[in-house]
Amino acid sequence: MKPRAQAAHGRSFGRMAGLYDEVRPRYPDAAINLVSRGWNDLDVCDLGAGTGILSTALLDRGANVIAIDPDDMALANNPARSLMGSAEDTGLPESCVDVVTVAQAWHWFDEAAAAAEIARILRPGGHLIILINQLDVRIDWVLRLSRIMHAGDVYRPAYRPRPAGFDLVDHDLVEFTTPLTVSGIVDLARTRSYWLRSNQRIRTRVESNLREFFSLEHPVDGELELPYMCLAYVLKFDG
Repeated sequence: MKPRAQAAHGRSFGRMAGLYDEVRPRYPDAAINLVSRGWNDLDVCDLGAGTGILSTALLDRGANVIAIDPDDMALANNPARSLMGSAEDTGLPESCVDVVTVAQAWHWFDEAAAAAEIARILRPGGHLIILINQLDVRIDWVLRLSRIMHAGDVYRPAYRPRPAGFDLVDHDLVEFTTPLTVSGIVDLARTRSYWLRSNQRIRTRVESNLREFFSLEHPVDGELELPYMCLAYVLKFDG
């Protein structure tokens, strides 16, 4: 998929902003806390910030957050100070932030253009933090679930981001779970880009397949703990 078309798909989540916030997992503390000096009083650009799941966590830790996203409906739910913009053109001045965070959005970016823009807005010695929550498809039933949902989780645990101008200085894989009912997992599917760009016939089929899976293949009584892994990366700006 070309970067422009890919980015367009990434601008459709605002239509489901409330549901997205309700069913998408938070980022585990161990991943956020890879920034060893802490977040208090840091100037942070949360890039591709969307509805603000990470922005909220950073505000709670005392960071000064500016949320950037091309989707104004998503930003309407974000509690941080916000500005419409893209990873490739944030609209921010040069050397204005200590940290740029990218949570659940790196795959939507034109990596070369985004790396240049992130380098432009970071102060010398600044950091880029990339966080990626994915279903833990190393578990057989979760792999089956992800295929039914067309989850589109694209990064293997061995993946390492290599944007030009940045050095990878730390990384971690944090395992965690989030509680959801079967209906909650159907709602989770509704927040995926595959669902959002599909017609009603496909959406009906996906929901039917999900409910059949939990009825016949993996029975659930009430809530289940849905296994995730968070791929977390800290990169230092070498400019």
